[in-house]
Amino acid sequence: MPITFDGLDPWAVNRRLTERDARYALGAILGPAPGQLMGWSSGVLPTRADSGVIADLRPLLRAADGLGVTIGVGQCVIERPGQGPYICTLDDTGRVELDPADPSLPRVDLIVARVYDERLGDPRTGFVIEPVTGQPAPEPAAPPLPPGSIPLARFTLPPATRQLSTTMRTDLRRAAGTRGGVGVLLPGDAQADPGAYPGHTRYRPTGLEAWDGERWRAGQPGWSGMGNRFTVRTGIRDSAEINSVDVPDPGYPYRLTVQGSAEVVATNCRADLFIRLDTPTGGIYAVGVGPTNGGGWCQTQTASTGPLTGPRTVYLTIARLFGDGTWSITPYNSHLWVSRDPAGPV
Repeated sequence: MPITFDGLDPWAVNRRLTERDARYALGAILGPAPGQLMGWSSGVLPTRADSGVIADLRPLLRAADGLGVTIGVGQCVIERPGQGPYICTLDDTGRVELDPADPSLPRVDLIVARVYDERLGDPRTGFVIEPVTGQPAPEPAAPPLPPGSIPLARFTLPPATRQLSTTMRTDLRRAAGTRGGVGVLLPGDAQADPGAYPGHTRYRPTGLEAWDGERWRAGQPGWSGMGNRFTVRTGIRDSAEINSVDVPDPGYPYRLTVQGSAEVVATNCRADLFIRLDTPTGGIYAVGVGPTNGGGWCQTQTASTGPLTGPRTVYLTIARLFGDGTWSITPYNSHLWVSRDPAGPV
């Protein structure tokens, strides 16, 4: 017979559901931890903002409240090794208070969200917001996180502190999220933190970013520019530039769409327009047929490049064809348009 291997009982068909089974079932919709198998991102679940700042489980200071810290309502995810993710809820605004400051030395304290579970040997079962008192020292360090906790805030207390201030507080909240959802960055998150899987998406004020397995790629809005470096040309026999556009590096792969036009006068020859990349003699991306032994307004076709990276310069040039004459342009009468749009990985 083939050999089978049982997993956890599924949510809907088993007759008895243990607490661990339930946590793993809920874990199917929670955001995974980067680089871990069956691991979850511990942190605060964002639901609302106050003056542009995520308010869930936010540590606040009230006037004349001494060493007290107010914690806003909210939910969080706390993973304990081998036990799955605990979803914890603070359903009412609460207050905690730090231990009295040392009279002569500074100290660093933490405020944490912590889950206790008697089945794991803890003294009780429950969810609490609690201070963790550090050791006074000339150069104090934060105390270690207790098991089953996530940090919400750090307070650096000068000697003999009796009233907390915002300058003493550092918001350490990190964000948890749902699998496949758009994440956000809380004050404790770092922009360099990796994503969990290709396609993992997060929001920043500059726009959405997606993790490609190696780095975050921004889905930035498009950019366009117009040439403003006009060059007057008269009596030219060879190829020369008449306008150009500098394309800044957006930090991600992109494609360019280009189009150019100019009023050209050709004497005893034909003079055509060319759009080139990087140098006035670089690769040709668009062409416009110009006048033969005459003058007029001519333009290139609209064309696109393949994926590009880094800063680039686009040039509008004219070259003589079919004849031994010269070409000229009406002073400052040319136009070069460049549009930049995100592209996939190169």
